[in-house]
Amino acid sequence: MTYCKQAAGLLVLAALLGGCSTTPEGQQSAETTFNTEDVLQAAQHTHRFWRDILINAEVFRLYAPDKYVAMMESWLRADSLYRDMEMTPETAQQSYSLFSSETYLDRFNAEIAIVDHNYQELEYLQRVANDVLKPAMTQMDYLTSIDASDHYHSEFARLDRFYASLFSAIAKGDVSKAKDEQVEFLSRAQSLEVRVIKRIYIAPQERALRELRRQDVRYLAPLSYAKVEAEINTGKSLIDQSPRAFDAISQVVTQITFELAHAEHMAAAVKALRDRSRDEYESYLLDVEAQMLAISQALNDTDLRDRSLAEQGTLIRQQVSAARQEYALTKKLGSKDQTQDQLEGLQALIRQQNDKIADLQSQLSAVVVEATMTPLQEDAAAQEALPVVPATVSERVVPDAEPVTQ
Repeated sequence: MTYCKQAAGLLVLAALLGGCSTTPEGQQSAETTFNTEDVLQAAQHTHRFWRDILINAEVFRLYAPDKYVAMMESWLRADSLYRDMEMTPETAQQSYSLFSSETYLDRFNAEIAIVDHNYQELEYLQRVANDVLKPAMTQMDYLTSIDASDHYHSEFARLDRFYASLFSAIAKGDVSKAKDEQVEFLSRAQSLEVRVIKRIYIAPQERALRELRRQDVRYLAPLSYAKVEAEINTGKSLIDQSPRAFDAISQVVTQITFELAHAEHMAAAVKALRDRSRDEYESYLLDVEAQMLAISQALNDTDLRDRSLAEQGTLIRQQVSAARQEYALTKKLGSKDQTQDQLEGLQALIRQQNDKIADLQSQLSAVVVEATMTPLQEDAAAQEALPVVPATVSERVVPDAEPVTQ
């Protein structure tokens, strides 16, 4: 601001020199022209200085909107006066108003002085507010970065008004009030942050779960459906405690997505079982057994069909474990490239077989449950065909589902 005061002083001095000149009349015109040029040059420097400063002055609006507006209004008037003097240099020494002896130059200096005063006050308020309200400013910047306004527009607008009131208290000199209210602001802002993160990461999973409910997955595969609900609750709890632990949140979301797909597939398998007649049970189990046979033969060319399905699954798991140990030992000892490629291929096959085993065991469990639910004694007519589940079973038996809340 020292530069501005020096420039203003130069303008005043030039005006005084122009008014007090006692040179002969022959030289007066030349000296007046010289003084006018000096005045305009000083005004030009002052104008250019503030023009460059105020280009980035929008940042001050947050700290004291009224002072910022007053500063910019004075600048616009000073800029207009300068344009008039630049276009017609003689107006610099002319009266600005019929009702005042103030010249254009005087009026320009007065407006620049107002700009200078408001700017210094805004700089001071900025320093104080940046120190006192740093936590609130950091939190508000973060909410903006995660597009909180797009997700919860009304809540963000109310919070933004609260945010502005903190700076208003600083502008009024009530720093203590600003500190106290900042505590409440941070509480509200963090609550909104949690809601936004849940909407970004959990809400899509809840919509997928509602779709499964409409498909009766809740009743066809209740255990799998409950697992999805449990994972979603885990994700919500994690976000409540650590809304910025994005690696952990992403892992939970991945697990939720996995359980959603599993529940959907399990429900489809159960529905397929329900749609079968009793005469088709054996062929279904034979298909399951054939898939397990393919796995055991791929592992070590064994046929386990003389064992129960449950025992076959146990033996296959043991074979997989042995294959893994063999691979680990071979990898530890080292091998040729060809052997390494074979082992890698075996490892990929093992992963595929594990997936098949898990799927077969799930289907087998469903069959066992279905068989358990069948009465042990039925009349001859009932044994000929499996009763068909009515299409409206969910409407008759199942109570209305409550909507999933966020």
